[in-house]
Amino acid sequence: MEPRALPWGDEISLPGSSDTRLLLIAGFGSGPETLRALGQRVHDRTGASVVITPLAAHRGDTGAFYRSRAWHYLREAERRFLTLWEERRAPVLLGGYSTGALVALLIGARHPAKVAGLVLVSPALRLSATSKQLVGFSFGSVYYFGLPVGMLLTVAGLAWQARKRGWTRERQWLRQAGSFSVFAAAALALRRITVPLNTGGPMTRDGEEVLPPHFARASLATGSTLVPLQLAARWQLSRMELPICFVFGADDAVVDVRFARLRAARRPRAELHIVPRAPHRVVTVEGCHTIVAGFVARTAAGRRAAEARPDGVDEQAMPPLADLRGDAGA
Repeated sequence: MEPRALPWGDEISLPGSSDTRLLLIAGFGSGPETLRALGQRVHDRTGASVVITPLAAHRGDTGAFYRSRAWHYLREAERRFLTLWEERRAPVLLGGYSTGALVALLIGARHPAKVAGLVLVSPALRLSATSKQLVGFSFGSVYYFGLPVGMLLTVAGLAWQARKRGWTRERQWLRQAGSFSVFAAAALALRRITVPLNTGGPMTRDGEEVLPPHFARASLATGSTLVPLQLAARWQLSRMELPICFVFGADDAVVDVRFARLRAARRPRAELHIVPRAPHRVVTVEGCHTIVAGFVARTAAGRRAAEARPDGVDEQAMPPLADLRGDAGA
């Protein structure tokens, strides 16, 4: 019997009883339902208001998903974050899963005073398969740089031909127009190329096996824009001073966990957690839920303590990084 497929839906909102707010951004190709159990656990344990939002064009429309790009994800998520912040004009906890974690990191870098802390679950700072990185970089270089430059040079050639020799040399004009048509056709052909996505398979909810919404394929033109998003996130992470909670699955076959661990170790206010025997979709694992709920509770308590001090200095009480690494069950 096939597992029940969950609907795409839109945003998930879990109003809380405390003044703590957490915005979670879903991953590439998936919807908010993948993060519902995590958001519910944080809500139940801390009383925080939790909002889980999808990336732009991640609402079930395959055509819109194929046309989406990384800058659309950042722009829409940033707009949603600022709307949430404006409601109380107080710092918001911000987090995400996989690509959503990269988007959260970049928003935090742009608005550090508005962010109380970052929850980065399986952040795709670098993929474990080097071949996928190279394909994305190569395709992006051709599609977003090589073809536009070729088309611009062709147009410049046409303009030069018209100015210097007029339109009387039909053969030259047709040659330039033919070159332009070749570049345009190549761009259209490349846009249609799609690649399969790892959906992660079914997950268990309340004892029932269900399939979270997930696109089966992605446009290579879309996927290639994630490479500069990764590079920007790595650079911003090296300058980040916000409290950060990193969570990875020990058996993650999608992202390079070792690379991410080395980057995380350089951040003075970072927690690093590796959940044993957990896959890339560690957001569905109970150990991850416990870790994130604990970070949210500690960060909220630290902010309240800082606000109560006369000097107003924000010294969020966080244990040293070395004390927080290791298994989720520790």
